[in-house]
Amino acid sequence: MADSRNENIRDWLRDAHALEEQGEKLFSGQADRLKDYPELRAKLTAELNFFREFQKLLSIRIQQLGSGPSVIKDTVGKLLAGAQNFSGTVVSDEPVKGILALHTFNQFAIGSYKILISATEASGDETTRQLSQKILDHAETRALWLDSELDTVTRRFLVGQAA
Repeated sequence: MADSRNENIRDWLRDAHALEEQGEKLFSGQADRLKDYPELRAKLTAELNFFREFQKLLSIRIQQLGSGPSVIKDTVGKLLAGAQNFSGTVVSDEPVKGILALHTFNQFAIGSYKILISATEASGDETTRQLSQKILDHAETRALWLDSELDTVTRRFLVGQAA
C-alpha cells in the first residue's frame, strides 16, 4: 500500500512540475499580449519568477524521491499553454478570455496542490506536504488578485470597446 501511495505522490509531483511549466508559459504569453493593461502585465511578469522557483523546488523533491520530471508531461503542459495563448488571438475579446484562462488555470493548480497535500498527509511525507503547502499558499494568494482582475479587465475592455 505504501509503495502505491509513494508512486502516486511521485506521479502527482511530476504533474505539478508540468503544471508550473504550463503556468509560466501561459502567464508569459498573456503578459506579452496585454499591453493595454500595464498593471496586470507587471503582475503576470512578476509571477514568472514564482513559477520558475516552484519548478526548481519540485524538480529537487522529485529527484530526492528517486525519480525525475516527466519530459512528456512538461512538453504537453507547454503545448497546452501555447494553444491557450494562441486561441486568444482569434477572438475579439482577447483580454477577457485571457484573464479567464489564467483564472481557470489557477483554480486547477489549487485543486492539484490540495490533492498532493492530502496524499502526503496520508503517507506521512512531511517534506512534500510542506512544499505543496507553500505552493498552494501562493496559488491561493494569486487567485485573490486574479479574481479581482476578472472584473477589472472585463470593465476596462467594455469601456475601450465603447470608445
